[in-house]
Amino acid sequence: MSSGWLARAAAAGLLCGLAGCASLQPSPVATTASPFGLYVDCRGQASASPTVILESGAFGTSSDWDFVLADLAKGGRVCAYDRGGVGASPPRAGDESVTAIALELAGLLDRMGESAPVILVGHSNGALYIETFAALWPSRVAGLVYVNGVTSNDLDDAALLRFLADERRLSDLAVDAASIGLAPLGASTMVKAEGLEGEAAARKIAALTDLRSLRVARDEDRAIVPGLTVTRELGGSPPSIPTVVIVGETRPDLFSSRAWRAAEIVPARRARRSWILDAVGATHVSPLARDRAWIVAAVDWLRSLSGGEGASGAMSTDRP
Repeated sequence: MSSGWLARAAAAGLLCGLAGCASLQPSPVATTASPFGLYVDCRGQASASPTVILESGAFGTSSDWDFVLADLAKGGRVCAYDRGGVGASPPRAGDESVTAIALELAGLLDRMGESAPVILVGHSNGALYIETFAALWPSRVAGLVYVNGVTSNDLDDAALLRFLADERRLSDLAVDAASIGLAPLGASTMVKAEGLEGEAAARKIAALTDLRSLRVARDEDRAIVPGLTVTRELGGSPPSIPTVVIVGETRPDLFSSRAWRAAEIVPARRARRSWILDAVGATHVSPLARDRAWIVAAVDWLRSLSGGEGASGAMSTDRP
């Protein structure tokens, strides 16, 4: 679980670089300056359904959500964004703490005119950011979707904390590799793992080959473990918010998989209205692409609770 794919990508980049693999160069990407300050990719029309906001994980950008954006746009407005200093967004004014990132998102929603509650979808480390946001501003959240999420509940398992600490060291490795010219190789591995194509692939490669962006992503990653305590002290996501947890595992029988699942499902167990989806066979990143039907189903359900329609146009009044 968590973002072990980052370790594999960084290692692949190092090995290929030392072995003399062909270098992948990013295609030129034209990005339009956002009127909201941060780079935002919004699709679909505003409707009775809450706007959906997609929050990326470690080293992630809005391009990671390309397939999900296309599917969710069929049922209403959906937006993914690049956090400050990452991808196509300008530098962040504050630090990389979880509360600073939650404040950044709150400011973005204000500038976008999103005064009604929104549905927040967080992948991996992005789950901790939306958990923090929900703890700070529960009235602004219509629903939560945690996708293979890191949350404050990881504090209760020493093994998970050790895994997250190891991941921090791998973040340093990714930046070190980039500083000696190996970033394009790791970028290629990540893009292939997610199945991105066209402009989305080019934007992802551009972000992963930009040393400035990588350093900010590394610093965000370093702030995750301290952020677990901060979010726990804020109370975590309130039980009043409908919550869906998606657990993607290729080997759910493994001890580590069981440990991650036990922590991941806590917010759903606590919520008064919830749904736990065990995406057996999904990888850490495949729910963003190949297995995105799980996210679409989760958002459709949350949209139906607010009186809106899902991507399929179907409406329901209770969990599927």
